[in-house]
Amino acid sequence: MSRSSSAHMPKNWRDRLPDVATYYARHVQNLSKPNATGWATGACPFHVDRNASLSVHVAGDRGHWRCSASCGGGDLVGFHMRLHRMDFKTAVRDLVGLGVAA
Repeated sequence: MSRSSSAHMPKNWRDRLPDVATYYARHVQNLSKPNATGWATGACPFHVDRNASLSVHVAGDRGHWRCSASCGGGDLVGFHMRLHRMDFKTAVRDLVGLGVAA
C-alpha cells in the first residue's frame, strides 16, 4: 500500500470512534458519574486543576467537553487533538485504530 493511500481517512470514521464514556474515563482524572443529562466532571488535563473544572458529555456520540477555567471546549476529536498535540487527520486515524501515519 502506498504512503498516500494509507493516509486517507475512512469515509465512516465518525462511526468508528471509540465509546465516549470509555475514552474519557481513561483520559480524565477523577471523572464523576454522569448526571441526568449525561454530563460528568473531572480534572482538566490542560491545566493544574483542583476543582474538577472539566465537564464531558458522555451520553452522546460526539463527546463534547468544556472547561470552566477557560481552556475551551469541543468534541472528542478536538479533545484528542489537544491532549496529544495532533492535527485533525492524525487524531482521527489514531482514534479509529488506524495508527499514526508515518
